[in-house]
Amino acid sequence: MRTALLALVLAVAAGHAQAQTEKVVEIPSRGTTVRALLSVPPNPVASVVLLAGGHGILAISPEGKLGWGAGNQLVRTRAAYAKAGFATIVPDAAPDMGTPKAPKNGFRWSAEHGRDIAAAVAYMRTIKTPVALVGTSRAAVATGAMLTHGSGAGRPDMVVLTAPMLMTHGNQPSFQQAMGNSPAKAQLPFLVIGHRKDGCAYTSSASIEAFRKWHGGKLDVTMLDGPEGKGDPCDAQAAHGFAGIDGEVVSTVSAWIKARAGGK
Repeated sequence: MRTALLALVLAVAAGHAQAQTEKVVEIPSRGTTVRALLSVPPNPVASVVLLAGGHGILAISPEGKLGWGAGNQLVRTRAAYAKAGFATIVPDAAPDMGTPKAPKNGFRWSAEHGRDIAAAVAYMRTIKTPVALVGTSRAAVATGAMLTHGSGAGRPDMVVLTAPMLMTHGNQPSFQQAMGNSPAKAQLPFLVIGHRKDGCAYTSSASIEAFRKWHGGKLDVTMLDGPEGKGDPCDAQAAHGFAGIDGEVVSTVSAWIKARAGGK
């Protein structure tokens, strides 16, 4: 009984300590502010900006509670990136981009959203360099907007996209579209991670190969494998969201970034 009680106390204390390490910050951009969740471990090796998929409007409260997107693959693993030694930030969309129930149409590939993400990159540059931008699924579209419209300190040192919407498919947006169909500004250290069982039509293995040809430069591609997951094939609990292999995604991303951050 005493051992079980001690274990419970330690678990509660650990959870409380983890909660204390994450704080809410407000990042100035375009005359407004972008709210974000920030975690900075002791002696970070690099910084990561984690972009949620979907519409990306997390509706973060002033207390740090998420109104949407807690199950998104990058959002749900943010603590693991901090534990791996990265200063970690998860930015919300700016207030003028709408709400989870009423997002502004097309904002994820807008110049304004791209500049907001660039502001988050510049913010993390003041904490620890290099800065890697890591996005999943539809966040690839936002990454394209950021690379197109961000500049100076707002451009990341490297990009990682997981299960990304890379190439134009039907009426869905894409990284290619957000870049104006020009890969010129996407020539930086770049990793794409796919899932062999991804059943989402917009993020297939074939789209990654098509992107490799379109990009035309140095591009690293890693294909992971795991369970098929459940639900809609484009959702976070399916293979598209790397259900069941979060640890493998985090370790793959972390190792790639650290190798380009001097192997620290």
